[in-house]
Amino acid sequence: MPHNLKIAFIGQPEYNAPLYETDLDDLYEIRRLPIVFNSTEGDLATVTDIADVTNFAPDIAVFFRPDYINDDLLSRITGLKIGISTEPFPKYISGAFHYTSDSIKRLKLFTRVAVHQFDYLFHYDQASLGFLELMGLRVSGPFVPPVATGVWRPPEQTSHTRDLTFIGRSTEHRERHFGALKRDCSFLHIAHGIVGQEALAYYHSAPIGLNIHAEPELSWEPRVQQLMGCGLIVVSEPISPNNVFTSGEHFLETNDPNQTYQICHEILAQPAKYEAMRRAGYQKVLDELSARKVWPRLFERCMDRDFPRPAFDLSRFRIAPFEICAEYNGFEHLLDPFRGDHA
Repeated sequence: MPHNLKIAFIGQPEYNAPLYETDLDDLYEIRRLPIVFNSTEGDLATVTDIADVTNFAPDIAVFFRPDYINDDLLSRITGLKIGISTEPFPKYISGAFHYTSDSIKRLKLFTRVAVHQFDYLFHYDQASLGFLELMGLRVSGPFVPPVATGVWRPPEQTSHTRDLTFIGRSTEHRERHFGALKRDCSFLHIAHGIVGQEALAYYHSAPIGLNIHAEPELSWEPRVQQLMGCGLIVVSEPISPNNVFTSGEHFLETNDPNQTYQICHEILAQPAKYEAMRRAGYQKVLDELSARKVWPRLFERCMDRDFPRPAFDLSRFRIAPFEICAEYNGFEHLLDPFRGDHA
């Protein structure tokens, strides 16, 4: 693959930059274009200066949050257009549906993607692909968010000033896990205002990084691999089934607040016991999720037309029964036809 390609990363850098940072700058001509939201256009987004996109003329444009990108911006790009969906969606795993009102809302937003404008459209969590197909939404495949390991890496010198760290909004579910730890440990929880590389110093300040879902729903946040890439021991609620990380080998899994408390206290009391796991998680990120490996592989396969084109059949999008079940108890029988369809 030629190394003089022009690549544009278009999204919210405060959230998406850890997936690429400067790791690819010697391989391609990179342009990072932040999107801005326009409330007058139904909360769709564009870049600050559309002329900047046109003049740059990227060979490949990567759009994060493709459900917010407007048609006008897409129409200005003649190169390959790749959408990366990064929000949690419902899942069907081992005979059970996993969903909340929040993930249903995000899936409904996803249906407004201008699918005819994208050459490829990927979703970050493979466990949701079956549910998407059930709803008539075919994507090009899964894409596990990588880590810019040239930037998101362990500190050169370890100097912990805290016990645990977590960066993410506060929710009732999360606080059930955090409450006792905040009482008894040196726990840094930053709910908002720290994003991008600013977070590195705070991740490096503690040996333990937590990953607790915003809602009681099975998910897989990119925070997991970012924490591992920074050299932390990760304590996480169960994450979506995947082919990368294994509970007990790369991270410690917790299923309830009491278990979270006990695990964290055991790590703090016997850190050497978990050093092999910390190293295994870090090495896994280097081996399989390093941005310098993942992005070139994706670009090459896209240029070789090695993925199916996305397609939405919205006549099959039947989300109302799930919305009812998310709001009210006793209506799970409404989902029985979907189980048959999924089988």
